[in-house]
Amino acid sequence: MKKTFQILLIGSLSILFAEVFSGASQTWFINGWGLLLTFPLYLAHVLFVLWIALKFKKTSLSQLYIFGMIFALYESWITKVLWVGYMDSTGPGLGTFLGIGIPEFPILTFFWHPIMSFILPILVFEILAGKTIKDHEKVLRKTTNKSTIIIVFLILISTFIANGNQFNIISSNASLIGTLIIVFGLYNLSKNANLKEFEFKKISFIMISIYLVLLYIITFIFLLPERIPQTIMPYATIIIFYIFLVFLTIKSKSKEILFLNLDNTHYSAKNLITFALITIFAVNVACLSPSISLMLLMITYFVLALVGTIIFTLIIYRILKNKFKQIKM
Repeated sequence: MKKTFQILLIGSLSILFAEVFSGASQTWFINGWGLLLTFPLYLAHVLFVLWIALKFKKTSLSQLYIFGMIFALYESWITKVLWVGYMDSTGPGLGTFLGIGIPEFPILTFFWHPIMSFILPILVFEILAGKTIKDHEKVLRKTTNKSTIIIVFLILISTFIANGNQFNIISSNASLIGTLIIVFGLYNLSKNANLKEFEFKKISFIMISIYLVLLYIITFIFLLPERIPQTIMPYATIIIFYIFLVFLTIKSKSKEILFLNLDNTHYSAKNLITFALITIFAVNVACLSPSISLMLLMITYFVLALVGTIIFTLIIYRILKNKFKQIKM
C-alpha cells in the first residue's frame, strides 16, 4: 500500500508543478476531466520515463531533462498545442516554424515539461523522502542564493496561477491549497519513500506503455479533431525531434545509481512548507492586481522560453562533447 501512495505522490507533484502552477488546471481533484484524464496522463508519463531512466541508469539531471522533453511531446498528439497553439487561442502566438508553434514549442518542450512536469517532481519527491540520487545531491543543497531564486520564481509563477483562474481569489486558493493538501497528505502516507521503487517489474511498464499508446491514439482522433494538422510538415518535425532525443539518450553515458541520505545542509519538508506558504501569499496578491500580474506573466513567459532554449543548447553541447571525448580516448 505504501508504494501506491508513493506513486500517487509523484503524480500529484507533477500535476501541481505542471498544471496548477501554469493555471491550466484549477480544482482538478474534484473535476471528472481532471481525475479521469489529466491526472492519469501526468502520472503515466512520469512513471514511464522514470522507469526507463532508472532501468538504463541514466538519471543525471541532463538525462532527466531529455526524458522530460519526450514527456513534453504529448502536447502534439493529445492537446495539439505544439501545432496550433493553446486551447483558448486562434493559433500559435507568433506563427509557426517547420510546422510547430512559436513560442509554444520552446516554452513547453525546452522548459515547462522537462523541468516542471518531470525534474521538479522528482527532486521534491527526493526531498520529502530524505534520500537522493548522488548526482542530484548538489542541486538539493540549501544556499541563500538558491532560496532567493526559488522565491522570486514562485512569485512570478503566482501570476500564472492567478491568470489561469481568471484572477478569482477563491478558485486560485482552492486550486493551489487543495493540491498542496493532497501532496502533503500523500507524503505522510509515504514515509521511508525511495525513488528506486519506481523501477517496476516489466509487466507494469508494459501496462503503462499500452495505456499511453491507447491514450495517444484515442485522444488524437477524438479530442479536438479540428486541431489535427492537415500537412506533413508538423508531423515530420515532431518525429525527427523524437529521433534526435532518442539519439541523445543513447549517446549519454549510463552510470551506477547511488543513493544518499539528505541532512540539514539540504532542503527539507519544512523548507517546502515555507515555499508553499510564500506561493499562497503571492497568488493572493497577484489576484488583487491583475494588470501588474499580466505584465509579469508575459515577461516571465518569454524569459522562460529563452531560458529553456539555452538549457537545451547547453545540454546538447555537453552530451556531444563528452561523447567525442570518449571516441578520442
